[in-house]
Amino acid sequence: MTSSPEAPATEGAVPESRTGLLGGLRTPHVASLLCVVAAAGDLIAFQQRVAHGLAGALPFLLAAVVQLVAARQVWISRGTAAALAAVLVLGLLIASYVLAVSTGVTPGQQNQPVESDPLLTAALCARLAALLVLVRSLSDRARSRALNALLVIGTVLWTLGLTGLLG
Repeated sequence: MTSSPEAPATEGAVPESRTGLLGGLRTPHVASLLCVVAAAGDLIAFQQRVAHGLAGALPFLLAAVVQLVAARQVWISRGTAAALAAVLVLGLLIASYVLAVSTGVTPGQQNQPVESDPLLTAALCARLAALLVLVRSLSDRARSRALNALLVIGTVLWTLGLTGLLG
């Protein structure tokens, strides 16, 4: 007897698992690809700003390198430690973007505010998407740890803003 998709699962049968989001890719792979997209945005921002001074452009290069390393580790690792480290890195990079926008610090270009740069906004969106995908892929215990770390980062930013230290 053949089973139909509507037929109830028989006892002892292995349930069908959905391991991928896009084209059969595992969730960490999707997060890695999103990190690469964000890193590409940072590399382009580095290239655009290097003519205005290396000191203003280096943060973009550093962010890109850190994201590429995190993407590689998440891609090849099956462990939770790499995903948790990537969540922390992405959270800190997002926090640095929030700090740059809040304080008005514009690395590399003095006349162009950070928030008006569509490239940086697209990189931020890719980072946020990667962060959400990574947190979704974690087990309950690891997800709790990741969310606690992100809450600490958010609380520090909120406190700095409340005290007026962000500008």
